[in-house]
Amino acid sequence: MSADNGPAGGLAELERTYAPHEAVLEASRCLLCEEPPCNKGCPAGVDVRRFVRKIRFGNFRGAARLIRDANVLVGVCGRVCPQEMLCMEHCTRANLDTPIDIAGLQRFAGDVEIGTLAPLPQTEPERTARVAIIGAGPAGLAAAAELRKAGYAVDVRERAGVAGGVLTRGIPPFRLDPAFVRSEIDFVRRLGADFHFDEAVSSVDALFDEGFDAVFIAAGLWRPYRLGIDGADLDGVLVAGEFLESVALGETPDIGDAVVVVGGGNVALDAATAARRLGAGRVTVACLESFEEMPAFRSEIEEARSEGIECRTRTRPVRFRGKDGRVAAYEGVGIRWKEPDLLVPSNAEDVPGTDFSIKVDTVIVAIGQGVLDRFEGLETDDRGLVKVDAESMATSRPGVFAGGDAVSGGATVVQAVAEGKRAAAAIAAYIEGSDPGAAAEGGWEGGVR
Repeated sequence: MSADNGPAGGLAELERTYAPHEAVLEASRCLLCEEPPCNKGCPAGVDVRRFVRKIRFGNFRGAARLIRDANVLVGVCGRVCPQEMLCMEHCTRANLDTPIDIAGLQRFAGDVEIGTLAPLPQTEPERTARVAIIGAGPAGLAAAAELRKAGYAVDVRERAGVAGGVLTRGIPPFRLDPAFVRSEIDFVRRLGADFHFDEAVSSVDALFDEGFDAVFIAAGLWRPYRLGIDGADLDGVLVAGEFLESVALGETPDIGDAVVVVGGGNVALDAATAARRLGAGRVTVACLESFEEMPAFRSEIEEARSEGIECRTRTRPVRFRGKDGRVAAYEGVGIRWKEPDLLVPSNAEDVPGTDFSIKVDTVIVAIGQGVLDRFEGLETDDRGLVKVDAESMATSRPGVFAGGDAVSGGATVVQAVAEGKRAAAAIAAYIEGSDPGAAAEGGWEGGVR
């Protein structure tokens, strides 16, 4: 379903949506398994078999509503969820030919309601308890939606000026249509969640002092890791998160013709593809890992390579050379691992005689992000990530729950949605005086599942 954008085809979405007859044909390939393995592969609990069946028989809006009942980010996850690693991985149809294109069908279902006011689900009667959510990214949005369906008052505090987190500030438009993000945020707002922007929260005590009964931390990761090498402070050395945010907000940074992206994850590949689509003639990804070891999704790696992006694998940056205060050359060296399968910088050693230099106009550093917001009184690991109970997402402090990247250190959007849902069920149980762990594991009738 790839759109023919060319190697530098602008920032239009890479994928097109199925036409209705195409969606029906693809859905008709589904074997409608008695015990569908695809359902078990969805962290958010989407009933894949049922929504595919609805598309098969032409009930397109019914399919969209069924997905949205389990995953409020129906259109978003249809675009950025790695279904090939989740629900599609164990598709029974693959034993005959190829898996059902669950990703494409979910994308189609989400597109059905774009630009319309998707009907709101039936919600529980309003309750007096109030929940504060820190962060309006995927985990925060999912928790807000589930808690509102259960009748709880929800206050979302977001340090940025817009909701969405990584969806609006970290994923380029060719990967995720901003219109879908706005539509799905609006759905959560119409459910009754109250949003407050440009409001950084660093104290859960202050929220409890305001009268909230529980707090959900979904603050994400917004502190970029930087390279401590010569030339890292030159003009033209950019942080991937800031670069992708500017692209996502419709800006067109001047990056010149030659770009090197440092890193081998999905963010690095997004930055490289964005640079290519902004007109850079030569884009190189330089990373410690080999192709097989790169943490980026296989689809993103192949997509980048198909657009002419070069890769310098098993290398590390040594220094950036400058001219008149701006970066002009990237100098690196080949590496090998001292211990097999330990893919961390401290395990890399230089290979003599493999030094190289690349002329550049811009270097984009995409080596990960850390915790920006730290909350006193919560147990964290050595990276500052909040420790939680895996089932309930409860932290070390009663009444405080956490999920998303601030807990995982960086995972998929659908995983963040799943954690937001689990936390919502546990929060409801905590407020009502029952076992949060049991509620998160078994679900809760009344909107939170």
